[in-house]
Parts: sequence; C-alpha cells; structure tokens
Amino acid sequence: MGLALVQQMLPILAKMKWPSNTQPTLAGHKTFEVGVDKVDDYHGDPKELGAALRTFQTADSRPYALAGAAYTLLAASRNDDGSYVQEGLDASLSLLEQAQETAPDVADINMIEAHIYVYSNRLDDARLVLNYLQGQDPHNYYIHRAELAYWIAQDDLDQSIRWCKKTMSVAKELPQRLRLQSIMGDLYARQGATQMALQAYQKAAHFDPENPIIWNKIAEAYFELDNLKEASRYNERALAMKRFPAAMETRARIQSRLETTGNLRDRLFRS
Repeated sequence: MGLALVQQMLPILAKMKWPSNTQPTLAGHKTFEVGVDKVDDYHGDPKELGAALRTFQTADSRPYALAGAAYTLLAASRNDDGSYVQEGLDASLSLLEQAQETAPDVADINMIEAHIYVYSNRLDDARLVLNYLQGQDPHNYYIHRAELAYWIAQDDLDQSIRWCKKTMSVAKELPQRLRLQSIMGDLYARQGATQMALQAYQKAAHFDPENPIIWNKIAEAYFELDNLKEASRYNERALAMKRFPAAMETRARIQSRLETTGNLRDRLFRS
C-alpha cells in the first residue's frame, strides 16, 4: 500500500495546521507519546494513521506535532514486502527537519532521523545518529527501538534479539512490550526457533486479540511445526478479521500441504 498511501497523505499534511508554540513542552511530549502509540498500533487501516495525525495536531508544541507527522509518514511508507517508499521517507525527513529547527536536542524527536536513515538504507548515517543519541540518553525506549531497527536492517539476528530484549527492559508500558514480543517472534522464526517464536506470538496475541497479523503469524508457526489443523484454525481467525495478502498466502500454503499429504496418504493406502 505504501506509495498510494503516501501520495494520499502528502496533500493532507500540506494543508494541516500545526501548533504555533515552537517550544518542546511537557504536555506536547505526552501528546507525542500517545500519537506514537497509535502509529505503532497501525495494522494496515489508513484510518489508524489519520487518528494518529489528529492526535499530534492537538499537541501544544509545534516540534512534537511535526515530529509526530514525520513518524506517521514512516509507517505509511512501508510496503507489504517490508521495503519503504523513498518519496515518503524524504517527506518524513522534511517534516522532521522543521521540528529540529526549534528543538534540535530532543532525543525523542531525533530518534526519527535514525529510523529514516535505516529505512533509506543509509546505515552508516544511522549509526552516527544512534551513537550520538545513545550517549545523550542511553535508557531511552524510542532510541532503543531505533537501535533495534538498525540491527534488523543489518540482518544480524544475534544483535537484533539482544536489542529486542534490551528494549523490552526499558519499555514503560505493557503495549510497548507486547509489540516487541511480536518482533521477538519474528526474530526467533528467522533463527529457526519456531517453538520459541510461537510462544512469543501467543503472548502478544493474548493482550492484542484484535490484531489479525499476529494470529496469522501463529498460523505460520504451526505450519512450520507441521500442525496443519492449528495452522488452518488460526489462519481462518486472521482472515475473519481481515483478508490481507500474507494471510491469503498462508492459506494457500496450508491447502497445498493438505492436498499433498492427502494424495500421499491415498497412494500409500492403495499400495
């Protein structure tokens, strides 16, 4: 969806009115945190990002509001295959630079720059920003999230799992830790530790039962464990909430495996 959503959002952002206060206020930071949580809960429905933008717009701080809009564009720029639309990343950086003009040293704002560089595959630039931010605020949850994104982009599973655990340790809110459980599940799955991945997904789903993506990840884990009955059950649960490409692909894989297993059983029975 990335490109179409970005092109839909850019004219809206251009017309939005932002707070006049150019200072990073405490109230603005609180609103920023609420809006970031809304963006992090994005499951593919553009209305979710619209709600986040409206939240940022209510902040009494222009730099936090603009940074929130930049963060929202990051989420909108993500394609289904995990790549990012450069047009969206460029627009995100432009909004962020406007925020940094009057709030140049706010770690929660500057962490967005690291994300932009990671998703633009400018990993050396991301590393420089992260080194600076870690020195500025070494226990910051948002900086840890950016660090985690960096190691995932580096395709370093050991460091990714390490930073996922470290990020959980500094997360203040349960929803933050649960989002990380889903990421941890992805990392375990890539490592081939399917049972550990399943446990992580189940924990995330227990507290986020309306998330079809997690239910389909559970289905995929059961598929890898060759438990086709449970794989089909959880895949259908995901599809009942939303018909999205990953779940449809999982269904096709399950059906293909069932057909192959059934054909083999028939051949063995006839012999």
